[in-house]
Amino acid sequence: MSESFVAALKVVCPMMIMMAVGWLCRVKGVISRPAMKEYDRVIFNVFMPLLLFKNIYEMDFSGGFAHKEMIYAGVCLFVIFALCMRMPAYLTDDPRKSCVIGQAVVRCNYIIFGVAVSEALYGEGNIGMVVMLGVVVVPAINIFSAIILEAGRSGKSSPGKLLLAVLKNPMIIGAIFAFVFKAFNIPIAAPVWSVIRSIANSTTTVSFLSLGVGLDMAGGVSDKRLLHWGIFLRMLIVPLMFMPVSVLMGFRGQSLCAMMVVFASPSAVASYPMAVAMGADGQLAGQLVCVTTVLSVLTIFLWTFGLKSLGLM
Repeated sequence: MSESFVAALKVVCPMMIMMAVGWLCRVKGVISRPAMKEYDRVIFNVFMPLLLFKNIYEMDFSGGFAHKEMIYAGVCLFVIFALCMRMPAYLTDDPRKSCVIGQAVVRCNYIIFGVAVSEALYGEGNIGMVVMLGVVVVPAINIFSAIILEAGRSGKSSPGKLLLAVLKNPMIIGAIFAFVFKAFNIPIAAPVWSVIRSIANSTTTVSFLSLGVGLDMAGGVSDKRLLHWGIFLRMLIVPLMFMPVSVLMGFRGQSLCAMMVVFASPSAVASYPMAVAMGADGQLAGQLVCVTTVLSVLTIFLWTFGLKSLGLM
């Protein structure tokens, strides 16, 4: 029991401290939220793609792909997406708000939390399953989010626009380049690889600092009832629906850890700018990111502690 408690603390304490440092930096005027939003673009377009590239390039695929995990995660995300296309409309008549709820539920903060949780539990660099599952999860949540928001804006979605949006996603581009370099054994010069590793290895830290800078629990929302519903669905209903099934499917260790990140991590930071860009309720989207991120410190601790205590992870 004590070992499980310590393991759970090892997962959440670094995340909590890094977010707290980011929050203090904003409060003390070291950096403003608008300035951090500009830096967020660098994180999204440079840091995270290079992290994904590095991890895929370093992976050993001789043992094959985790087909069972990838198929299961893809099916589960599709089920969540199907529910999110219908259910939020029963909560509000405003499509600008309902699509925000749908996106918040389906779009998990997979890469940032996946790397942090996996390395805390299994050691630095031991994130192969998280990276492999990301090949399915990252494009899926981007596609599903775009469809939900586009449907909320116009009542329909263009396949061509969706495909273009997905192919232009920096993380997808990073993953594609990594697989190409890996498949053709393209060497990378030592000085270049050193830069890639340096940037990639700092991604988790700067990402959590950014989350802390962006935290604004005092900010108003356009609809508290919908905020509560979004939190309830993302942080409670989704993990309670799919984590027990994941255990029954026989997933253990790093596989179950990756599933926990898919189902129990908070709404992705990218949910906010994407909602604003597509004419949805940006205020509600931003508050959902903020509150679910704070709550995830507790929920991920509880899930980690419970699964470790049962000897499943």
